[in-house]
Amino acid sequence: MKSKSRLKPAPVVRPNGGLLSDTIASSSAFYYLDHEGVRLRVMLARPDTKDPRGSIIFCPGRTEFIEKYLETVEDFLARGFFVLILDPRGQGLSDRLLPDRLKSFVHQFQDYADDLAFVTESFADDLPKPYIVMGHSMGGCIALMSVISGVMNPSAVVCSAPMLGLFDVNTKPAELFVRFFNILGFSKRNLPFQKQDGGLPVSFKGNKLTSDPDRFARWASYFKSTPELRVAGPTFRWISESLKAMTYVNRNANRLKIPGLIIAAGADPIVDPASNASFARAASIDYHVVPGALHEVLMEKDVYRDQFFSAFDDFLKKQGL
Repeated sequence: MKSKSRLKPAPVVRPNGGLLSDTIASSSAFYYLDHEGVRLRVMLARPDTKDPRGSIIFCPGRTEFIEKYLETVEDFLARGFFVLILDPRGQGLSDRLLPDRLKSFVHQFQDYADDLAFVTESFADDLPKPYIVMGHSMGGCIALMSVISGVMNPSAVVCSAPMLGLFDVNTKPAELFVRFFNILGFSKRNLPFQKQDGGLPVSFKGNKLTSDPDRFARWASYFKSTPELRVAGPTFRWISESLKAMTYVNRNANRLKIPGLIIAAGADPIVDPASNASFARAASIDYHVVPGALHEVLMEKDVYRDQFFSAFDDFLKKQGL
C-alpha cells in the first residue's frame, strides 16, 4: 500500500448498532486519507481467494456513502474481486466543502475524478490488476470522466444508470436558469423546491430510487440514525458543474478507448435512459437496459438486480476479465 503513513483508521456506520455481515467484517478495512486538503473516507475489501480476478474501483452517486453498497461489495467479492470504494468529497464521512454540511456542493466534477484516481494510486500495491472502474449515477459520470480525461487507465468501465442526461435539468430553460443564478453569486445556495429537506429520505411511496421496500428501508435507516451522513438538495454550483460534466463526457464519447458497459434502468425517472443509449452508441461500448427498474438498479428488487449482474457477468466473460 503506497503512502501508508497518510492512512488513518476510519469508522464504519452501523444503524442502531447493527452488526456487519461476516463477509464484510472479515474482508474489509476503512481508512481516511487526505487529497489536497480534503479528507476522504475509503473502504478496501479483499476476496477470500488466493487467485483474485482483479479489482473493482467504485464511485457512488450523489448523497451516497460506502455502507449503502455493502451488499453489492459482497457480490463483487463473491466473484473474486478486490473492491475499493470511497465516500465522494462533500458526502458520506468524507470532508464537507461548505460550513453547512447538508449542502451538496463541488467546485468542479474533475475534482471527483481526481479523487478516484488518487485513492486508486494510494492503494495500488494492494489492488491486483486488471482494474474495472465502476460508478452509479453521478458516480457513473465520474467514472467515465476519469477515463476520458486520462487520470484513470483501467481495463474496463461499467456504469449503472450513469448521469448523462437528467429529466428535470437537461432542458434549455432549466440550464439557463441554473447558470444564470450561479453566475449571479448563488452558487452556494440550494436549488428551490427540493424534497430532501434536512437530508432525510422521502417516504418509500414517493421515492424514485427503488421499488424494493426492504432495501429502501435499509438505506433510509442510515440517514435516520446518523445525521453526519445526511446530504440535502444540490446547490446551484453542483448543478452547474454537473451540466458541464455531462456535456464534456457526452461530447468526448469517442475518446473512450477501452471496453465499457452501461446498464440503464428502464423505468428511471431521474436519468434519461435514452442518454445512456446515446452515449453507448457514440462510444461503441455495450449497452443493456433493465426493463421496469427504477433509478438504483443495485438497490432494486432481485428480479431487476439479477438482470444487472447477468449483464455484468456476460460482459466480463466477453472481455476475458
